[in-house]
Amino acid sequence: MDTQLLLKTAMLAGEIMLRSGAETYRVEDTMHHILKTADHIEMAEVLVIMTGISATIKLENEKAVTVTKRVEERDTNLKLVVDVNEISRQYCGDDLTLEQAYEKLSTLKQFEFSRKTTNLAMMGVGVGFTIFFGGSIADTGAAIVVGLFLVAFVLAGQDLKFHPFIQDIFAGFGVAFACCLLKEGLGDQMNMDTVMIGSFMPLVPGMAITNAVRDTLRGDYLSGGARVMEAFLKALGIAIGIGIGLALCAKIF
Repeated sequence: MDTQLLLKTAMLAGEIMLRSGAETYRVEDTMHHILKTADHIEMAEVLVIMTGISATIKLENEKAVTVTKRVEERDTNLKLVVDVNEISRQYCGDDLTLEQAYEKLSTLKQFEFSRKTTNLAMMGVGVGFTIFFGGSIADTGAAIVVGLFLVAFVLAGQDLKFHPFIQDIFAGFGVAFACCLLKEGLGDQMNMDTVMIGSFMPLVPGMAITNAVRDTLRGDYLSGGARVMEAFLKALGIAIGIGIGLALCAKIF
């Protein structure tokens, strides 16, 4: 068996999962299962933190080989997590060769949702939560407009390459300012609180909080604490942006 290819396959699987929002223990477990398929293996160790992956493998009568990969960008894409798990199971169950598994993972790495799909989903989540929180027909229509503002501000922040914290402030400001503008136009027909809360729900770091709890409960305090800090900074950025937007609206209107 090609040890280098095995390590590359395990690292690629772990990188895709970590970038897609998987818990660190799940990434470690998947990589460990892949590495354990090596012939005459003496030792296989995997260490995953939020910003990097390290894997070591040692075969009989050979020196240990260690590979480290830094992971800087993270998103949420549970489809990729599921797909990597499926490929891992197929490989470990001898339904795929190592070369086939690596090729499939390489194809997965190139996958990402189009901007159109992401934007529609962001708007849909905002409208859905507005209805969930008891919004009227007018509130639902307002949420659609606010969703357009949110998408515009998020895309602008990405195109301008803002730091993620600044992007959250920028997006929060866009939601608050759009809600104020619509409130001035619609008056009492619109419940501003319902529309605003529903519209910024796509920004809420729910996955980060959930993964922080799961990693912490499994004893991975380093990754758990890092995810808590990530969620806190994201929530803080949203709050600052909304605060700035409301303060500016109070001055203007």
